[in-house]
This record gives sequence, C-alpha cells and structure tokens, in this order.
Amino acid sequence: MKKLTPLSRWLLDVAGDQPIAIMNETIITKEQISEKVAMWQTILPLSSGQKWAVYHSDAIEFFTLILALWQSDCTACVPGDNCTATVERLKTSVTGFLGEFEQVSPQYKHIEQVTNQPFSWVEIERSFPAIEVYTSGSTGEPKPIKKSMAQIDDELCSIEELWSFSERSIVLSTVTHQHLFGLTFRLFWSLAKGRLLLTKHSAFSEDIYHLASQYDQFILISTPAHLKRLNHQLDWSNLQGKCEATISSAAPLQYEDSLYAAKLLHAPILEIYGSSETGAVAWRNQAKVETDYWTLLPNITLDETDKGFIVKGPHIAAEHQTLSDNIECLSANSFRLHGRTDRIVKVEGKRLSLSKMEKCLEQSTWITLARALVVTKKREEVAIVAELNDKGRELVQQHSQKWLAAQLKESLKTSFELVLLPRRWRFVNTLPYNQQGKLPMESLQALFETTEVKWPQELARTHIDDNTWRFSFYVPKELIYFDGHFEANPILPGIAQTHWAQHYGREVFAFEGRFNRLEAVKFQSVIFPDSEVTLELEYNPFKGKLTFQYISKKGVHSSGRICFE
Repeated sequence: MKKLTPLSRWLLDVAGDQPIAIMNETIITKEQISEKVAMWQTILPLSSGQKWAVYHSDAIEFFTLILALWQSDCTACVPGDNCTATVERLKTSVTGFLGEFEQVSPQYKHIEQVTNQPFSWVEIERSFPAIEVYTSGSTGEPKPIKKSMAQIDDELCSIEELWSFSERSIVLSTVTHQHLFGLTFRLFWSLAKGRLLLTKHSAFSEDIYHLASQYDQFILISTPAHLKRLNHQLDWSNLQGKCEATISSAAPLQYEDSLYAAKLLHAPILEIYGSSETGAVAWRNQAKVETDYWTLLPNITLDETDKGFIVKGPHIAAEHQTLSDNIECLSANSFRLHGRTDRIVKVEGKRLSLSKMEKCLEQSTWITLARALVVTKKREEVAIVAELNDKGRELVQQHSQKWLAAQLKESLKTSFELVLLPRRWRFVNTLPYNQQGKLPMESLQALFETTEVKWPQELARTHIDDNTWRFSFYVPKELIYFDGHFEANPILPGIAQTHWAQHYGREVFAFEGRFNRLEAVKFQSVIFPDSEVTLELEYNPFKGKLTFQYISKKGVHSSGRICFE
C-alpha cells in the first residue's frame, strides 16, 4: 500500500514516469507536469509574496499553475467561479489572473515549449500560505480563507487514516476542483495517494456510467445533487463490484437518497461534514440502521463552549473553530446536526449567502426591500419576496411580474452561479411583518404554498370503439411542467405528453403491464400554455402497445407508441 506523498514535497518525491491523470484517454505523467510547471515559472512574472487568482476547468492544467506559484513562493487564490463580479472583487487583492478568465496575464497566453530546463524544485515550508479560498460570511460579503501547506497535508493525512482505499481505483468526479471539497478529495488526495484521476469532471450521471464502464475499479467524488438524480434507467448492475466507494459532501444527503445511490452504485455512500473554513471534520454512512449521526475524523475533537461548539484539529485554524450549525452531542466523537445558525444555506450543494443576494437586489432602483429564502418543491429552490417601490409597481403595470422577475434574475448572473439564481418570485407592496414588527419565516414560506397542477383540465372524453378513445383537454399555464422549461417561452415537455397518454390509457383501457419503451415518437409542433388539444388513444391488447396522438386546430403536435411488457 502506497503512503501519502505530502504535496509540499510532491515535485521532489514522485517519480518522473509515475502516471498521474487521464486526459482524453491519454495518460499524463509526473514528468509532463514538471515540464509544464517549469514552463510557467519561466514565462510568468512571478515574485515571492504575490497572490494570483487561478481558475481552469482542467484539473491538471489547474494543478500545474498551482505548483508553479508554490515553487515561486506565491499564493494561489482559488475562487469558486470566474463570473464578472468575482473578477471585479478580486482585482484589488491579486497580482493577476491565470487560466480561464476573460482578463488573464498577457504572459499566460504565450505558451512556449521549454527544453533542457533543469528542474530544481524546493520543498514548500509548512507555514507557507498555499491557497486562499473564498466563502460567504453571514453579512453576505465574501471573505478569504487562507490554508497553509501544513493544513493541506495534515487534512489529507486524516482522510487517509480514515479511508485507506486502493491506489488502483480511478477517481471519477461530478465536482470541480474550484470548490474546496473537490480540491481536497478529487485533486489533492488523488495526487498525494498516487491514484489516477480524470482531468475533466462529469456533469451528468450518464457520463459517470460511461466512464466507469471503462475501468476495473473507481472511486466517485460527488455532490448530493448528483447522487439523488442518478438515472435509474441505466443498467447500473454492469458496474457491480467496480465502485470502491462514493464520497459526498457540500450538503447532507437525505436518508432515502443515500440508500438510492448506494443501491445503484453497489457501494457505500460516505458523507463528509465540514466547511470551507474548517475543511473535513466528520463523516457518516447511512447504510446502517439509525446512522444519521456524524463521527469525527481522526485527530479531530469537539468541545462545547459558551459561544457554541468548536472543533479542533491539526488542519483547523484557531479563528475557524466555531461551528455555525446547531449541534446535538451524542458522545466524545459523534453528534447530530440540526440546521445552520447563520444565513448561509446550501442549494444543490452550492453555498449561498441569502444576505448577499438580498443586498444585490436592493441595489435595484425598483425594490425597497428583498428577502431571500429556500423553498422545497421538486427540489430545493431559491425564492425571493420583494417589496416594490413606486417605479417597480409602475413597471409591473406596464409589463408584468414575470417580465420584472426576468430583469432582476438577469442582473444577478454576474454575481451568482446559474444553479443559485431564484426560480420563484413574489412581489408585494409590504413585506408580511407580524404584530411584533418581525418577519417570520413561516409568513414568507406561506407566499409560495400553492397546490401543484400536474394534469390538464379535461373538457370531454369520447369512446370511439373498443380500442379507441378521444379526450379534449385545456392546458393551464399553472402546470408545474412549464416551470423552468424555457422561461421566456414556456412549452409542454414531451415527457409530460407521454406521461399523460400512459395515465389516461391505463384509465380507460384498464390494462396492466410495465413500461418497456417508446416507438416512433415524433414531436412536430409545440404545445403552449392556455391552449386546447385533443388526445387520441388506440390500444392493441395483443401487442401491448398504446398509440397516442396530440392534435389541435394547428395540426398534429406529437405522436408515438408506448410499449408495455
């Protein structure tokens, strides 16, 4: 079993022919990385004590830049995104930008081949401020968090002491290294352990399935948002015995989602609890009965003080020891979580400051006050309740609430990732304060409590013959299927059309059987809200096939056959 190579000595101790990563099915060796690091040191105007912002979607390109900075005694600032607002915020605190920024150092664009360049690497001092990550404080203003070389190496040692997985496992990931979870578990841990990793992360479960099929053994680094949406229609049984473990973080997994992912992947789902400030603190595996509690990582302690609970460990800085969660201590090394104590929330595994979003909206000339919250519908979504001023109300009169929401949402794109943008809006003349002058969360949540509309309004149904029925439907604009499905011009998704056909077919023909496949499906003309359509259904009991067709005055909208077994 290989021992961990400290990242502080990585360039010195790893052999040149050591395979490091896979890029487009090509093996990248340590020697190739060393050559690239030497090139960046030659080209870039690096000086001791500088701080450079680094953003790159390719993990190894990112790592070569990080190593070049470290070897030149420069700190790497690792922002979570490369949005315009992020760049503007960092301009005054960094020397320059490297990687996939619109505004990068001119020298970065001039890649040259460095030949016969001697590699004279140095060991990075443990006290050296190696990286700086950014997170949102309770005030909404992003704040820098420095991580020393010692903190990085010591955290990897704790993780390895907990889970000493095989170095033969290929590391697959849905997580980018631009966030601390992905940076630590996907990139740094793999490099220190000598595991091969894929240079690109995968956005969809289909990509993970396809890639995992190519290797004998793998470890998956993922977020809860990806795990709970694994496509169950893929034949995951083909991967049985291949997944050594799945590691999840960014937000707690629901018990049902943990079991669902574990069943498909045929492997334990190991969750990590921590934050950008503390790093990894505790873990759990919900596969066992009554294991909703968290267990501390090796070398970590939990203590209760007058200010709340604090965690201590080799990789946790003193100023970041206080936890911002409500803790129920069960034993010396285990506890339960009962929600956050500040206004930082997790949405789809991404960290969001509700205060920051409110401040951004209140800078608009149309809004007096704004309150952001998270509502749970089909998924967790950001919602906004905004108190409009006279100009805002005038614009709603001229256009619509939908138009105003679209303008405000567009204005947030420079400051927030797309997944964090509000999906639900309520515009009010006055925020719903209670008699004590407070703004209860229940009052805000109540504004979004509406009955979900999943079915069309049935106007008529006609029994044509033994095997044929005809339905007349009104398609209301309140259908949940229109929500988020092309916001500027909502249309009825094809999956909803086939779902309705199957539902009404089972109702009138009273057949049984499990869905098998679709045949000859065509979507010829879109169906808009507030429209009337006719659904014609014909069932062949001998073949187990239900033929459907949606038509209106505009002609045929869609057609196809649903096969059952």
